[in-house]
Amino acid sequence: MPDRLELTKNSQFYTPKVEIIDEVIEDILNEASSNIDEDAGFIIDVFRQEKSVEEHELNYIYSIKVFPSVRPVYFIDEALEDKIHAYIILIEIDGYLAVLKKSCSSITEKIKEYFSLVGSSELGKTFGDNAEYQKLALRNMTISDKALRSRSYEAADLKGLLSTHAAGRSIPFYLKIRQGSSIKSISGTGRVVESSQRKSVDDIAVWIKSQIQLLESASENEFLDSFAKKVELQEVLSECEPNAILIESSLLYERIKSDSLPLKYRSKKGSNILVSERVTNKLFSELEKVYEIDSEDKVIGREGCSKIRRNEKTLTISSKMLTKFRVIENGKDIPLQKYIVKNGFYSITFTDPKYMYFMGACFEDQSGVSEINSILDILQPQANMGGVTSEKGTFSTTHTNFDVDSMFYLVEDAHKNDDYIFCDDLGIEWADHITLNLSESCISFVHSKHGSPTTSASKLHDVVGQGIKNLGNMFFTHQQLLERVNGKFSDLYSNGSVNTQITRTRKGSAASIGGDLENLLKDYQLHRKCILCCSFISKSSITAEFSKIQNNQSVPGHITQLLWIISSFAHAARDMHAIPIIYCSP
Repeated sequence: MPDRLELTKNSQFYTPKVEIIDEVIEDILNEASSNIDEDAGFIIDVFRQEKSVEEHELNYIYSIKVFPSVRPVYFIDEALEDKIHAYIILIEIDGYLAVLKKSCSSITEKIKEYFSLVGSSELGKTFGDNAEYQKLALRNMTISDKALRSRSYEAADLKGLLSTHAAGRSIPFYLKIRQGSSIKSISGTGRVVESSQRKSVDDIAVWIKSQIQLLESASENEFLDSFAKKVELQEVLSECEPNAILIESSLLYERIKSDSLPLKYRSKKGSNILVSERVTNKLFSELEKVYEIDSEDKVIGREGCSKIRRNEKTLTISSKMLTKFRVIENGKDIPLQKYIVKNGFYSITFTDPKYMYFMGACFEDQSGVSEINSILDILQPQANMGGVTSEKGTFSTTHTNFDVDSMFYLVEDAHKNDDYIFCDDLGIEWADHITLNLSESCISFVHSKHGSPTTSASKLHDVVGQGIKNLGNMFFTHQQLLERVNGKFSDLYSNGSVNTQITRTRKGSAASIGGDLENLLKDYQLHRKCILCCSFISKSSITAEFSKIQNNQSVPGHITQLLWIISSFAHAARDMHAIPIIYCSP
């Protein structure tokens, strides 16, 4: 019967924690087939059979269960079911276990009891120098809700094209590689998929053997070694503590929607109620937030019901709220907390910002904290910042300038030597101020935000998000800016119901900008600056806190977040070939 199977090269690889005996394999198979149709039997049921492929001198042991399963249909208000067929195949070779499966019950928790997953980091090292990296997805080591959390790249070969500057802060979680005539992909869950025609069980076993041989002979990979390195959790916990957690709500939402998984709520009476769209939106709104963790591993603000659990090799979540929600997968009722944990849909940062827990593993920032000095260089103290009392000041119908104690006045004074200054505040804005300096061949976008001095990361969120969002607008065309100059910038500034006499073209002549702009955009020395003007930031205060990180001293979670937010802003700007600058207090 197994000879009838035609399979794709699609497998996860595991190494045993315990001796592989009948009871271990049987336990996994039973868990996988727990969603079998109760009115049907197994189509194929083979347990630990030995097999030989003589031409390849290969001996292996295989176990197979193929069975029908049913699951409810949710798109119609009737008691209908879909009948599908599922399988699980376990192949044991040279001390490794290869798992091929489809539509069976989740075995994630069960298999963790007996085996350790061979992760994407180890699998990535099986590729030689001639490998062409065609697609790469990266998870940035940040949980800030205003920072870029993930990004992906695609090319004929990313090696040599992709800048590895600050790559040490990025965790690869998907790879697509061409090596010779073979095209493989590796996901963050350690799944290897190789493009091929469907094969017999013997052919799949030969392929698995070849992957194991590659694992055994793996060496350092110069390209992948530039990215974050996988480290043991206990080593990290011996040096620092968890300080913040983020549920990867976008990954969770996409999986639930793509798999059409119903979301239900367990009532006090024990019944499951289908969750309305309003409640779903509210739930995911809460899950999108970053939560700090206290010294007892409790989630701050939810100390009575949510905490982080430390296991031998993993960190997991315990939340009463998340256990009340359920997803229905393959006909089984799974608490949302368990679903999040088994899929690794959460990230945890530590008091030492060079570490991050993601997709069930710990990673270390290979670029280290050495870039803190370059991050501090971004902060440019402004002497008059201490006198700022508001962002824009007060307004009247006779005002021709912004108030002297406003941030807008400070920005215009700081750029008084520029040839053109435009106030783009309100409406569809690219920035609060846009300036052009012809002699220095520079275009500056300035985003301002006022507040009391603090080292809290929350105040920086909005202005960083605004700056990153508008990076693309910095590369405007000649026509785009002229339309703005002749349109919005030709008006007087209005704020609320007050129409002032403040011109939006704060410096420069609309009559001469056409030729000046054309020459500026042609200048090979042209460069752009993305500037955040923040009265609530003090360089001396931030320097003091970041110095603690450099000296391996403990810092609060919001300081770690502040570092990643500024760093993410810097890298986002540099990726767009703009110079990142933050105006701040001394």
